[in-house]
Amino acid sequence: MKIEGVGKPEGCKLIRISAEIENKVIMSIQIRGDFFASPEEGFDAIEKKLPGTKTVDLGKRFNELLTEDQVEVFGISGEGLDAVLRDAREILHG
Repeated sequence: MKIEGVGKPEGCKLIRISAEIENKVIMSIQIRGDFFASPEEGFDAIEKKLPGTKTVDLGKRFNELLTEDQVEVFGISGEGLDAVLRDAREILHG
């Protein structure tokens, strides 16, 4: 199932998520928006590591990868990703 979500969660800039989800597991995900990451290529590497993550663990896994890969972000957080994904799923399922 394809999910598209856009939001500006508390403490974050605009976040856009496009994800393919099967059985509550992220198969693919693209995260875009008005946030910044340093190093920029580090963020791309993290995004590529998120498939296989359960949807309920997205924010936690994102935050873990930021620490592991030593990537600093501004305007986005794991909690923000969770909020945008949750809102998108609620809209999709009514």
